[in-house]
Amino acid sequence: MNTVFTACISGVEYKYAKSAAFDIFSETDALENLLSVYRYGSDISCVNSSSVGSLTPLTDETVECLSLAFSAALISRGALDICMGEYFLRAKNDNTFFIPETPRKGKFEFDPENFLIKKVSEGKIDLGAIGKGFALDRAVKKLTEVWEIESAFLSFGKSSIYAFGKNDGGNAWEINLSDTVKIPIDNFSVGASGTSVLGSHIIDARTGEIPENQPYRTWAFCANAAIADAMSTAFMVLERDIIAQICAEENISAAIQQTPGSEIEFID
Repeated sequence: MNTVFTACISGVEYKYAKSAAFDIFSETDALENLLSVYRYGSDISCVNSSSVGSLTPLTDETVECLSLAFSAALISRGALDICMGEYFLRAKNDNTFFIPETPRKGKFEFDPENFLIKKVSEGKIDLGAIGKGFALDRAVKKLTEVWEIESAFLSFGKSSIYAFGKNDGGNAWEINLSDTVKIPIDNFSVGASGTSVLGSHIIDARTGEIPENQPYRTWAFCANAAIADAMSTAFMVLERDIIAQICAEENISAAIQQTPGSEIEFID
């Protein structure tokens, strides 16, 4: 996930909140060991290093995350595709793995009922932000169901956020989308993508290219952090009418800022 995970828990005694926070941090690290393309021995690295035609057994967490990722690809109308890992790594100028001069879109047969995946052709899976959102959803689930915490604000590097309950002042948690736009968050997730840090780097999986004139920032708001992260990425490359269709069909809201100084456009 390669980013800072912070948790602000309110409404409970300090030591109890600290124990809960350590619990979700530990689970997040365990998920990183399963889902990261960079962790040797992770489920994803084992899939990527497997030979064509071979089957790789998966943990239930990886099956759940992959299921969400493949669903996100359908929701995005094909703008997202985790099987294009070589394209993503090339776009980020990542030298960790050998990437051929012409990146390949991998083909895989996913069998979630039997916890297996088969590599059909060469290529790599890279869950990207979906893995981060999935870990955030798991953290929220543990805080609410195991620790019975009623109020918390969780953030992965400010690009994946989930908040529920009230802050210590008795008000809804809030985030700033810009210097002038602030929104309350209560029991939903915010995924954010943009070009301010890495520039235009997001691949449109429909073409394998980085589109010109990507927005400065995009946000997606919905109940599932993995889907919010995925859609904020998809919204960087999708046309406005398709974004509006997705929002209407999937109970997702979007926000787009085209340039650093432009107004933020909201789409429901």
